[in-house]
Amino acid sequence: MMKSFQLNMENLKLLPETVLKPSFERDKIKTSILHIGVSNFHRSHQAYYIHELMEKFNELNYGICGVDLLDSDRKIYNILKDQDGLYTLYTKEPNGAHKAKIIGSIVEYFFGPENPLAVIEKMTSPDIEIISLTIAEDGYHLNEITGALDLNQPILDEEIKNPFNPKTVFGYLTQAFKLRKLRNLPGCTILSCDNIKSNGDTIKKALLEYVSKTEPELLNWISKNTTFPNTMVDRITTITDFNDIETLKQDFFIEDQWPVVCEPFAQWIIEDKFLHKKPSWEKVGVQFTQNIEPFEKMKLRLLNASHTILGILGTMSGHKTVYEAAIDDNLMTFLKSFMDEEVHPTLNESNATHVSNYKKMLVSRFQNPHINDRLSRICQESSAKIPIFILPIITDQLQNEQKIKGAAFIIAAWCKYNDGIDDHGNTYKIVDSISNTLIRMAALSHQNPLKFLDIETVFNDLNTNTFFTETYLKHLNHLRTHSISESITAFNKNTI
Repeated sequence: MMKSFQLNMENLKLLPETVLKPSFERDKIKTSILHIGVSNFHRSHQAYYIHELMEKFNELNYGICGVDLLDSDRKIYNILKDQDGLYTLYTKEPNGAHKAKIIGSIVEYFFGPENPLAVIEKMTSPDIEIISLTIAEDGYHLNEITGALDLNQPILDEEIKNPFNPKTVFGYLTQAFKLRKLRNLPGCTILSCDNIKSNGDTIKKALLEYVSKTEPELLNWISKNTTFPNTMVDRITTITDFNDIETLKQDFFIEDQWPVVCEPFAQWIIEDKFLHKKPSWEKVGVQFTQNIEPFEKMKLRLLNASHTILGILGTMSGHKTVYEAAIDDNLMTFLKSFMDEEVHPTLNESNATHVSNYKKMLVSRFQNPHINDRLSRICQESSAKIPIFILPIITDQLQNEQKIKGAAFIIAAWCKYNDGIDDHGNTYKIVDSISNTLIRMAALSHQNPLKFLDIETVFNDLNTNTFFTETYLKHLNHLRTHSISESITAFNKNTI
């Protein structure tokens, strides 16, 4: 039996032909992208697209320098350094025809907590034309009510006092831009790839708020020397588990300490607002547009909202994965109805046929039996996701005096979800930055049913809308006296 090989440059040639390996010369790559937050998603998405451009067209001008800023990222940093920046993209097809591809687009790597000045110096390099980000919602440090940068957070307060030992993306960017200005160097494009609304506008607004507090003389330079395109990113990427690592050893003879597991579908849409000449990513399927909003809204309100709904309702039903929830006919009947009757009407800028096709494709993606996407992952930080993915649907529907029945059911179910017990009496953990508040308010709602809606950081003033609260109360009352499965059935039969 063939032995497996530790993944690194030296062993690449020893891997079997069934493994797709880089054919380009990595030592000839020019590093012009610095990416902050080398997450599983970045490795399945942006790094994959850039690898494809190198592999298929030998365009080597946009290599990636990975940067991690959190102490908790030390493990992935050490692994990728040990593997020469290489990792396996393990793509799982619905029919079981899985593929292993070695991605080679990350050619440099820095760890901020170890040497912040080295990171700043690299960000200042004139070779770096794009600084991209996947730092998740909490990496933006926004006030939950106003959406503005929350300068009162201790990490930001400490950083402002110690500017040469930054902790956040804002501290690093500010110091790098300060040096670029002093050295008379050009600026760069800041490319957020996070699942937040208007991600480019969001990072721009937050950065300018930070700079106005710390280095106000930089504001004019930043306005003239940077751009912040909005983007839409999409690829279901799961948490890597031990079984995936072992399967790669047995089936492909690859010893990869942290491979990335994902679905075959991928999409990347970017506003055409680059400071320098933009990469020719359209050759590998990236779409450039002048207006990201229709694409972004469709993705956030259909894919991300549906994921959140499957997470909450599926967990309460006793399911463990997205696949299990997505083959629950009762649950999917509810989800399809919600997408058709309450989400679709809010997507008025989008092509109706395209939206219909997208909805059908989502169902098939969720029902991929080989994507072991844990509902526990989906449900993490729901208090940050629901205001982005679901509440805007409610706002639009209320403004247009349209249906909110399904949305009210979802919010009521989320209240019950925070009781932490599924239909079968099994407990689960509420993983959320405000878990104590969620659990306490859900408990108080047993006596005062509207209490859960009093969480202002999540719901704003939704508790003052009588039309919504009446429907919400009706669903919550049913959910408190029936199982989630019975309540979904009653909803689908229109008996509540």
